[in-house]
Amino acid sequence: MLDFYFSAPKMLGHLRAGPSGPYLDGFAAALNHQGYCADTAVRYLRAAAHLGHIMARAGTMPSDIDLAVFSEHLRSCRCPRAMGGRGNHHTIFGARLFHRYLIEIGVCQSAAPALQHAEPFLVADFKVWLHKHRGASDPTIKLYARDATHLMAALGDDPERWEPAAVRRFFLDRARQCGNRTVEKMTTSLRAFLRYLAVTGRTRADLVDAVPGYARWRLADLPRYLSTEQVNRLIAACDGEVAGRRRDRAIVLLLARLGLRAGDVAQLRLDDIEWETGSLRVSGKSRYEVRLPLPQDVGDAIAAYLACRSSTCQSDQVFLRNIAPFRPFRSGDGVSSVVKRLMQRAGIVAPVKGAHVLRHTAATEMLRHGVPLERIGLVLRHRGIDTTAHYAKVDVKLLKEIAQPWPEVL
Repeated sequence: MLDFYFSAPKMLGHLRAGPSGPYLDGFAAALNHQGYCADTAVRYLRAAAHLGHIMARAGTMPSDIDLAVFSEHLRSCRCPRAMGGRGNHHTIFGARLFHRYLIEIGVCQSAAPALQHAEPFLVADFKVWLHKHRGASDPTIKLYARDATHLMAALGDDPERWEPAAVRRFFLDRARQCGNRTVEKMTTSLRAFLRYLAVTGRTRADLVDAVPGYARWRLADLPRYLSTEQVNRLIAACDGEVAGRRRDRAIVLLLARLGLRAGDVAQLRLDDIEWETGSLRVSGKSRYEVRLPLPQDVGDAIAAYLACRSSTCQSDQVFLRNIAPFRPFRSGDGVSSVVKRLMQRAGIVAPVKGAHVLRHTAATEMLRHGVPLERIGLVLRHRGIDTTAHYAKVDVKLLKEIAQPWPEVL
């Protein structure tokens, strides 16, 4: 496979004769399969050859590659056959990819994980309970388990001996070191853990009250959204026939028309699109699954993207990364990053940057067009009407008609 990237017999002989030579053809095939462009693959292959020579000079076998040694060497590298840079991004990243490839084919052993304290069995049971009875997502479970582990490390392994004063003191000490949003999340996670312990009979029922409430009233502020003109500019920023622009257009339309969360878009699968019925199956928080109507422009945008989507990835998830290796988004953060870049390209200045502002925008647009709050709640998959009523605040004109004047005016 090296012949695909190098044509000079002298260079091919040099690469195959080196310490990394027996593995370079397979590495080249892996790079090609993952969709790397030729120029990038050449740099990575040269970096792999360079890595092999440095390890051989140090008396290290390919199975014992040490990337730290190679990185240190690059700081003062004067190798005549470096062929691809000394210490630049491509050299370091190419060496990492080559090491990862050697691990996959069994030549190298993966690095031994750092020694960690064993997870308390109560936290392990708590994670199972969150998944089974609350339908929590993996990121939420990870967050809740982290705070629960910290609580047990501070107060001990026997919840029956925990006192409200100790729980409150732990919370306040941690809150002084965190930002507002982190404190809010910690309040929720600790209360969930204490409720779980109470339900399973491992602690007193009123211990959850020891976690103080955070002084921030839910739904007290106005929804933050984009104007119709800004949404049009955002969609126009996706104009183009390349796969990346088509993907971004489909993502923006899903967010702006249906009010999906970033995580919903990232996890959307090909089987979730029901083309014959013109509907979309979405499973969001707590595995709450609904079918939403698929607007014509959204369906056309998705179909246009799928027609040119990379074929190197066999995943059934709809949206893939735009650069090699072409893999699905790991979480909604990747989708939010797409929206942030588009807002910057379109010159949109907004108080909130990311995918969630388009969810608020979709809700306010439906309200302006006379859609009842109950139906808006169904589209957004809200559990209670109070959450949907938050968007009623955007109709400032109507609020002025029903607002009572101050007594001094009367």
